[in-house]
Amino acid sequence: ARAGGPRRVSTPWSSQDTMPQEVDVLKISNDDAAFILGKSGRTKEKIARVSGAELDLFEQSLTLEIRGSEAERRRAKKYVECVMAQRVGPVTIDDDSEDDDLTVIQVPTEAVGFVTGSQGNFLRQVEEEWGTLMFFADFRGRGSGREGQTEKLAIFGPRRGRRGAQLKVMAAVETKVPNYFTGDSKPDEDDDQDEWGTKTLVLKPDELSYALGKDGTTRRKLARASGCIMEYVGQVAFICGTMEERVRARTYLKWLLKQRHGSVYVDDLKDRDDVTVVPVPRDAIGYVTGNRGQSLRMVEEESGTFCFVEGGRGESEQLLIFGSVRADREVAERLINNLVNEKMREDNDRRRYDDRDYGRGGDRYDDRRRDDSRDRYGDRGGSYADRGGG
Repeated sequence: ARAGGPRRVSTPWSSQDTMPQEVDVLKISNDDAAFILGKSGRTKEKIARVSGAELDLFEQSLTLEIRGSEAERRRAKKYVECVMAQRVGPVTIDDDSEDDDLTVIQVPTEAVGFVTGSQGNFLRQVEEEWGTLMFFADFRGRGSGREGQTEKLAIFGPRRGRRGAQLKVMAAVETKVPNYFTGDSKPDEDDDQDEWGTKTLVLKPDELSYALGKDGTTRRKLARASGCIMEYVGQVAFICGTMEERVRARTYLKWLLKQRHGSVYVDDLKDRDDVTVVPVPRDAIGYVTGNRGQSLRMVEEESGTFCFVEGGRGESEQLLIFGSVRADREVAERLINNLVNEKMREDNDRRRYDDRDYGRGGDRYDDRRRDDSRDRYGDRGGSYADRGGG
């Protein structure tokens, strides 16, 4: 059942606002109410997050109130109608939207089940990660594409979220149908020279495994530190964002791959605004990085940065913290300094213990050794020479 026509009322947005806040009120059925609400209210929250509007569902009166700007209310009503349509059959979308909130991706039929996941879990995870609303749909006013071979997946949301969700789906499709999206990829290309665009890089198999990391941790680290969308579709790295973000992500990836073969030196260190330099005493660098780099990886994970040791300069090593957000780099710097201080305290405690052992404790140690010798050899003495040896 479709919602009845909206009834608009004006209420103040807040006590400080002088402009009235428009509210659209939709009359819905009992079945629609349950579907819009979703498990633990998650569907309603998702619609609100993606549209930017506020939603209040009143189950007793079976009404849905939508508050927000005209564009936010329009988007929310559209999403609500799509969700309600899913309950009774395929979703059909008019291809004349003025909201600029839709990306459509062609999914090969043999990969639809894989992309959807068990009970829709994969799509729900992508929606949660990227703040989008996704479902398969038919479109009025749009060409059918490869009829019978593909299904259209609609992705609603802001541009950045839509692009991130699109690339996540492309990566999933590529594992099921290799080269579906990347068959014509060139080694290094940028599909858009404008401020917002996508850069693609073809990676070698050993580069891909290194750049991906365990469970994708390295890829996520580079993406978060650079502020860029980064996804690996087959053997191709898709780097998406503003021009500055793309350049930064590409540089981080280049440095990462260089680390496989030796130290990395940053030529333009003084000119960069995305780096914090932390001098680390050479006898503490192993403690800071940890076994197989685990301590440094934990710092990166907690701070959202990309860190590595540049190389020796004088009595200390330079540990470089990269990230587009200064506050994240400050968190990493504090964590690294904590590790250095821990190492210094351990060394000082060890030296104090050694001083006691070789100072006042040394005589006691010698006494114990002589006592042990007498215990072992009795009245014959405690040395090999006393017993006529040598």
